[in-house]
Amino acid sequence: MEITKSDIIKLIEERKTDSFETHLWIILKRDFRPAGEIGNREVKVWRMNFWNGFFYPIFQFDLNQEGHLVNISDRINPAGRLFLILFCVLICIPWFHWIFDDFDSLEHWPQILVGFIFLGTCILIGFKIYKMEMKMQLKEIHELLDIEVEHSETEKEWNWKKILVRFIMYPLSLFFIFISIFLVIPKRGFIMAIATLTLIGLYLYSDVKIMMQKRKRK
Repeated sequence: MEITKSDIIKLIEERKTDSFETHLWIILKRDFRPAGEIGNREVKVWRMNFWNGFFYPIFQFDLNQEGHLVNISDRINPAGRLFLILFCVLICIPWFHWIFDDFDSLEHWPQILVGFIFLGTCILIGFKIYKMEMKMQLKEIHELLDIEVEHSETEKEWNWKKILVRFIMYPLSLFFIFISIFLVIPKRGFIMAIATLTLIGLYLYSDVKIMMQKRKRK
């Protein structure tokens, strides 16, 4: 069954321009309505929800000359990308404040190591949250457009790669929860602690949510 441009446009409740200002306003207003931009050979669709927050995806539907769907791609919205960069800068400040005073890489190597592990963990968690929410939204799009996905492309939830990722990410998440509660909060680093706990909480919730959904389907 060919998916046409008119089929895709039905996913859009409000027509908007794909720009930084548009997505920033959506985030500030907490606008959960499906919106999109309609071009000649492409249609862009996005929808913010409670769990993907700043980092909701933009889906681009590429069309051929006859107006039939040929490809679906995704990317994080530009406002969310900026928030991610600012978040990384924010969480790095408490770890690397000593650089501006007396930098000695040999003396501060433990802080350097922990700082980079913390930053890498937050980036990876942010990426995982985005990918999980993107896949759930893409699944909804497939259902709405009646697009059949081959079972061979369905990735198992407990393959060796995902087991390895969880084996690393769960202990790291628990470690940074412990750090936030018992070290950061007592030193009045409330903003950093809240941001860290929120990010880790979203990751754990999204991961468990996907596992439970796939278990129900089985």
